[in-house]
Amino acid sequence: MSTPWIIEGNVDPRWPINTRGNVGEVFPEVVTMLGYQLGVISAEKAWRDAYKVLGIFSPGDFSSDDPVIIGLYGGYVYLNLSYLRMMGVRAPGSSAEAIDVAFFGEGNPPPYQPRKGDKSIGSSLRILKTVLGALGTKKLPPIVADSFARADAYAALRPSLDASDQELLDYLMTFPEAFGPAFGNHMQSTAVASIVSGILIDACAAAGQPGLATHLLGASGDVQSAQYSHDLYRIAQAVRQQPAVSAAFDQGVEGLLDRLAGQPEAEDFLMRFGEFIENHGHRGPNDWELSSRTWENTPELALIALDRMRVAEHDLSPESRLADNDTRRQEAAATVRPHLNFMDKRNFDKALKASPFWSQAREATRDRAVRINLPIKQVYRELVRRAAERGGNPDPVRVALLNPYTELSDYLENPASFAQVLEERGALFDRFSKVTPPFFLNSQQDVPSVEELEATQAALAATPKAKPGDVLTGDAGSQGIARGRARIVMDPADAFDLEPGEVLVAPLTDPAWTPLFLPAAAVVVNVGALLSHAIIVSRELAIPCVVALEGATDIIPNGALVEVDGTAGTVTLLEE
Repeated sequence: MSTPWIIEGNVDPRWPINTRGNVGEVFPEVVTMLGYQLGVISAEKAWRDAYKVLGIFSPGDFSSDDPVIIGLYGGYVYLNLSYLRMMGVRAPGSSAEAIDVAFFGEGNPPPYQPRKGDKSIGSSLRILKTVLGALGTKKLPPIVADSFARADAYAALRPSLDASDQELLDYLMTFPEAFGPAFGNHMQSTAVASIVSGILIDACAAAGQPGLATHLLGASGDVQSAQYSHDLYRIAQAVRQQPAVSAAFDQGVEGLLDRLAGQPEAEDFLMRFGEFIENHGHRGPNDWELSSRTWENTPELALIALDRMRVAEHDLSPESRLADNDTRRQEAAATVRPHLNFMDKRNFDKALKASPFWSQAREATRDRAVRINLPIKQVYRELVRRAAERGGNPDPVRVALLNPYTELSDYLENPASFAQVLEERGALFDRFSKVTPPFFLNSQQDVPSVEELEATQAALAATPKAKPGDVLTGDAGSQGIARGRARIVMDPADAFDLEPGEVLVAPLTDPAWTPLFLPAAAVVVNVGALLSHAIIVSRELAIPCVVALEGATDIIPNGALVEVDGTAGTVTLLEE
């Protein structure tokens, strides 16, 4: 029998279907005890509170406070598809199937089976009020400003990193209270964005052209998750005009900032990059996890993307790529509109105007919720550094395997006493990190052991590669067609081989991947849906994108010439 992971959830029989869809891009890695206790549990409460505000929640939905919407199985975070479907079941004019398409995209989940308690007249009326308000949106909703204010206020409360261990630890433990409301804002904007975009998606389906949804949900402008690429692109343009800085990049990004420090010819670059870190340094891979890397504590992550941009010979400007975005959007709308009745046409037109604001709000509230993590990550890493000087483990991820409520304080006092505990938990963490969790779990019996996951991973590695002429089908993400060599990248820190004009093929993407989108000709990811990060950013940067192409990183040969059709959702192998 396998050793149990340090945290395991229980599948709620009332809401049995769980999925890695959508959540895989924000929690791509194995979750630590620190991230679970301080982050996930508070996020679950905030999610339920947000759904109460919107009217989706109905009394009696949950029998306890234990996490259900955000499940944890086999080391990985899952979203509860059974419960999130209630957003479609209870929203007037929507459906469980619409939620599946918008949020989860990939695979064939068990069909929705109506049960007593799913429908709620009270919820439907409250959601209708929410929808009517959302369709009347003509500017960014107030929760965006509230999210920015909360992030700034919490950062201002952070003690100096010279403060005592106890002061830093006390601040660390305040995180759930600060994080909950900010995450709740994000869940509200996400739910409304899905409802508004669902109206457009349903209209395209009614017109018999579901693919037009990628045109209608085109670039929204001023989306926070795309801003990182815009800012880095401007720095890359400047670097191209600075021979000394370019020469330093040619030597590699490791130690680059140290090599440039004090050099007069590098002052402009260092100032620009410093401003980038000040504005966006809170982001990074797996950035909901409190022990994770960020662009601030691991600047090489951003420097790698910058390096890929600076060597591109073609124009990477998103503005020029988006020149015909409005025209395509209006043409798509004109195609869909004649197929709608009077009331649907009216709601369609309102949704078309409101959707850009809710798309911006969704990404802005997510960014600010992650921004609240920044001072906590700074404080936590300082505590890890101090403990390492006293004989503790220097790896923030390893130390995060301790329970912050019952073990972390004792560890800081006597780090050596936890050496064996961290070694045992770390070994199991590494095993889970090397496997891919199942996309769907439909019962407690479906939760795999680490041995079962390892056997599945071995079988996946033996999957035959695609051959020239094969057409691989995923889901349409961002419109357009592009050709290029496929470059398999499993971690944004390992993108050294990604050449400008190549097709980025990744398991999934989060904001740490965003700057790599610009030099890429197109993006293909294993998982994703219409409201996933890869699609939203690809639209803002005007590059073709295909999501939910299951096993893309395993079946597409690295270096093969491929054609990506972001409107059809296909990848065609042209030559090996």
